[in-house]
Amino acid sequence: MNLKNKETQLFETLSKLDSIADLIKNSKEESSYLKKLSSQLEKEKDELHLKSKNLEVEKVSIIHELKVFEQKLNNQDSGNQELLNKIDLIEKENQTINDQLHKMEVELEESRYKITETENINKNLKEEVNSVQNELQSTKEQLEEILKNKKMFVKKIDELSQETDAMLGEFEKW
Repeated sequence: MNLKNKETQLFETLSKLDSIADLIKNSKEESSYLKKLSSQLEKEKDELHLKSKNLEVEKVSIIHELKVFEQKLNNQDSGNQELLNKIDLIEKENQTINDQLHKMEVELEESRYKITETENINKNLKEEVNSVQNELQSTKEQLEEILKNKKMFVKKIDELSQETDAMLGEFEKW
């Protein structure tokens, strides 16, 4: 029995050795696989590290761009404030011009009224002058007629005076 036991034990030991050999073989394959996996993970780690550095550089670049953008916005804000100040100044000047324009319009309206009054007065004066000229012309014509009649009357009186003198001279002769 001993032999059989030993054979069984040997067989079990061989079996265990085969199992261990299979485990070692599997372990070597797994080790090789794990080494490959480790190598791939190491490569991925390096790639991720490189990407991380690139992202960090991009982050710094973006932060710089944001600061530049912020400065531009601040400059635009100050430019906008200057623009608002200029707009306020222009609005004030515009209001002043509107006030002056309104004042000038009022003065223009007053001037137009005065011109209209002056034109009416001038028209009335022209009518009066025409009327006076017509009266003067009429009076002149009447005076000329009177002078003409006076001359005729004086001429007739002279003629009558001469006739009277001639008759008196003849009457005295008689």
